[in-house]
Amino acid sequence: MTASVASLGFIPMALSTGAGAEVQKPLATVVIGGLISATLLTLVVLPLLYIIFSGKNKLTLKPINRGIALIVFLLISISPKAQQPVKRVNHEELLKMTHKNQLYNINALQLKKIRAEQQAVSAVPKTGFFAENEDFQPEHTSGILKLGVSQSLSWPGLYKAQKNYYRQQVKYYQFANAVTDAGLKRDLNKTYYQLWYLQNKQLLYLKLDSIYTSLRAAAILKVKTGDSPGLDSISANVRLYELQALLKQLSKDMLIQQEALRQLLNTDETLLPVAQPLEKLSFNAGADTGMHPVLAQQSLQINKAEAYIAVTKNENKPEFSGRFFSQKLWGAKNPYSGFSISAAFPLFTGKAYQNKVKAANAELALQQQQFDYNAQVFSTQKKQLKLEVEKNLSLLAFYENAGLNQAEEIIKAASLAYRAGEISFADLSQFITQAIEIQKNYLESLNTYNQSVIQYNFYSQP
Repeated sequence: MTASVASLGFIPMALSTGAGAEVQKPLATVVIGGLISATLLTLVVLPLLYIIFSGKNKLTLKPINRGIALIVFLLISISPKAQQPVKRVNHEELLKMTHKNQLYNINALQLKKIRAEQQAVSAVPKTGFFAENEDFQPEHTSGILKLGVSQSLSWPGLYKAQKNYYRQQVKYYQFANAVTDAGLKRDLNKTYYQLWYLQNKQLLYLKLDSIYTSLRAAAILKVKTGDSPGLDSISANVRLYELQALLKQLSKDMLIQQEALRQLLNTDETLLPVAQPLEKLSFNAGADTGMHPVLAQQSLQINKAEAYIAVTKNENKPEFSGRFFSQKLWGAKNPYSGFSISAAFPLFTGKAYQNKVKAANAELALQQQQFDYNAQVFSTQKKQLKLEVEKNLSLLAFYENAGLNQAEEIIKAASLAYRAGEISFADLSQFITQAIEIQKNYLESLNTYNQSVIQYNFYSQP
């Protein structure tokens, strides 16, 4: 009874939506949950533990009853996972948390791999050790035994070309973090401002819920006094149920955006924007200040293709090999010693070589064409997004200058007129719906504007 009275006393605090609700609701939820769990532990869990583990009890449980008791105990004793506290972060704090994204680790590993391959370019081919017996004659059937070493080398220009090729690869992957920064910043901004928009929309619906709750109470009072047949009360209840469904939908939408933030930041924290009205992003349609990171990285692909052409051409140059032998190595008297040098020329690979060079030149043309196409796409997207931002800004200006103020006045005037009996509930509902629709349209217009600015900033950044 004591726990029930205390729990019931905290219910209004747990359901409050007014000022200070963000502090009161978690406190009330914890107290109510603690009282309920303590009551269950005292009345159910402790007696079950005594029955199961006490050696002095004379009560013998049947196997099936013992199993049921254990199941009940486990279900009650395993408390649900504590809800992780929500952390509110502003936009600047959010951008400082991007270093945990896994793409940076992938870029670092890729760069490490390329650097290792770059160091392996100058590796000399394997050195050979040989033993040969030749110069057999009928009178000298034992021949002449020789021991020696052999070594082959590629054309010197090939090593230089390969080093330059891997140098271009290193530059390409060094630029990967800049590309990741640009894409990650855009995705984070889109998700954060979408979540911020949903949070403000939720507050708007909670405000509307409070209005209809108050009006429902007024409608019920009119029914009791005989001033209304009850239609107003029914209409108010329907509106409240609709709002509750919309609030549940908004909660799910917010969870989706929070999961997106967790993935982008590689964190387990539950994040929410600051508890403030949705911010309007500034729009600066300035001149180009440099090449976009995506285009800059694409230009490095062109450098890689040019370097690979040099590698292909040098692969068809002569290769050299040499060997040295001496009978001193095995202690022969009056030993033979000598050396040989040979050069290998691509006499029968002309057609294949030409095709390899053609393929390398085609790759260069492809990368150049890809760069030109991407540059055109970026330029077009930037122009289109600029027009999109200006279009959204013109509609947003109406709500900022007139629409929002009118909406507040409509709600106040309509509520007072209904309580005074000057208008019916149907008229009141129509006025409130119009006012809330204006506020909701403002939020949607602001969110659309912010999203278009975020996209424009992505395409216009250097």
